[in-house]
Amino acid sequence: MDKAPDYKFMENMMDGHETCPIQITSGEFKDIVFKYGKISLKEIENEQLSVNMDIAMLKAPENFDQTNKNFTQAVGEIFVDIVEKNSTVNEPVDLEDDVHQDKH
Repeated sequence: MDKAPDYKFMENMMDGHETCPIQITSGEFKDIVFKYGKISLKEIENEQLSVNMDIAMLKAPENFDQTNKNFTQAVGEIFVDIVEKNSTVNEPVDLEDDVHQDKH
């Protein structure tokens, strides 16, 4: 997966000052609602970044496996998309090369 699935922010589901929930609106995970918890970035070899993120599921099919590789890749792509769209850096930010790594 090289492109984030379509998504929307669910401000009406916010509880206090927590992270805004996100609903996936297209593709394999359509209608799943989740929010990001703790996100940690760690530099690994060759100046690459490793990203670990806690995901809280708010709406998903019963017995949904949130560790499913395609799902974790989708929420990672959404994270990259959000950061790239909201970057205030003068140059375009391309996190794809740093963050998106398929681990076999």
